[in-house]
Amino acid sequence: MKEEGKYSHLWMKYAAVIHVLLKKTEIEKQSLQLYKHEFENRGHRQNTNFTFSLDLINGRAVNIVSTTTIARDLWRVLDNNTATKNWLKDRSVKISIGKTLELQFEKI
Repeated sequence: MKEEGKYSHLWMKYAAVIHVLLKKTEIEKQSLQLYKHEFENRGHRQNTNFTFSLDLINGRAVNIVSTTTIARDLWRVLDNNTATKNWLKDRSVKISIGKTLELQFEKI
């Protein structure tokens, strides 16, 4: 798959912020506004759909096979971050992104 890793650099840029937001899901739903041009700069056309939903249960991505390259790259970055991986180990979180490119984190 040529697409694998295409968005890893983008997710690594946001890794520290995502880790903080994930921890805050213990209190309430969190969100982070992303920018379309950052995704488009990775080589996709302007009309590409960047939406996805990723369920992380007990430190594992349960629906990773059916998700987009964007979601798989996010999962790889989170799973390779020791602090985030350890925090997720005993928790369940849904990460999703809609058409407005607002990344949402919610405890499930």
